[in-house]
Amino acid sequence: MKEKSWDIFCKVVDNFGDIGVCWRLAKQLQHEHNIRVRLFVDRLDVARHILVGLENLAEQDYGGVQIIRWQEDTEYRLPASVVIETFACGLPDAYLALMDRHTLWVNVDYLSAESWVSGFHGLNGQHQETTYTRHFYFPGFLESTGGLFREQALLTKRNVFQQSDNDQAAFWQQLGIQDNKQLKISLFSYENAPVEQLLQTIAENGPATTVLMPHQAHMPTSLFGNQDFVAGDVLTIGHLALHVLPFLSQDTYDQLLWACDINFVRGEDSWLRAIWAGRPFVWQPYWQIDDAHLVKLNAFVDLFYEDAAFKKDIFQLHRSWSTGRFPSNTWRTYLDTLEVVHDAVQKRTTQLAEQATLASKLVAFCEKREN
Repeated sequence: MKEKSWDIFCKVVDNFGDIGVCWRLAKQLQHEHNIRVRLFVDRLDVARHILVGLENLAEQDYGGVQIIRWQEDTEYRLPASVVIETFACGLPDAYLALMDRHTLWVNVDYLSAESWVSGFHGLNGQHQETTYTRHFYFPGFLESTGGLFREQALLTKRNVFQQSDNDQAAFWQQLGIQDNKQLKISLFSYENAPVEQLLQTIAENGPATTVLMPHQAHMPTSLFGNQDFVAGDVLTIGHLALHVLPFLSQDTYDQLLWACDINFVRGEDSWLRAIWAGRPFVWQPYWQIDDAHLVKLNAFVDLFYEDAAFKKDIFQLHRSWSTGRFPSNTWRTYLDTLEVVHDAVQKRTTQLAEQATLASKLVAFCEKREN
């Protein structure tokens, strides 16, 4: 089968989420769909946290994908037959000047569970400056949307890991963490999350809990006497043992989500990986003006948990986490329902995995419009 060629443009706006999603897409298109991909990235200094070993070069091969540094002085060759603009980042003028009406231009937008997504997915419009057609591709949770990012073998790998005590023991040993039977929570949040309130509640009320938190700017300093944190620190107070983790690769982070009992996640990339982990999770959407992020949050909880008897409690927990007000009774109620939440998440994850992946649907979407 003849190899196809696509260009993907990624502008790093929200730390690691944008490059994380774009890299997953590029890698999947190359490995699973035999598409030659050039990935244009404007912040290689951020990308190298995700792409270990990436160098600060104008162009390089990384895992079979061409990574190109996207700057004002970048020199562009002929565009690929398909150009993917991610998250409405805009295409550079110099690249637009090389395009023609035969170039298929698709903007892959952010993931949302809002009801309008199905109606807008697949629409197109005329770009004002060039008059070229720009197609709009919306990921989503329903068959009528653009689907969800998921590698073909992901759930098989997850199941093998979760069913192997040896694999999990080796993972905890790799992180330097005792493989005890405590409740384990991964904690990845934005700076406005009520992290200290959650940790204080755990410390005072239990049960004995191991919290694994990546080292970041907004560490819970006042809870531990305003001390500085470094990766590898283990801090204990009451029922809480807080482990400060170094930055993890995408594969290692997946294993962390698979191994923990509850995962606090944020944005888009870690949110979706928590869903595929099949474990209870709490999602914090990126803050937006006029509380638009809460609309997205409510739409997701309503769709994902459907008619679950505990949905009201899930709403309360997620809203508390995303509004910075985290009453201790909300957490205790959640823990009381954790087993049924776990079963509900696993069931919903299995249902979503029956749908075609985003990459597969995107390839079919483009092939239909190229012919």
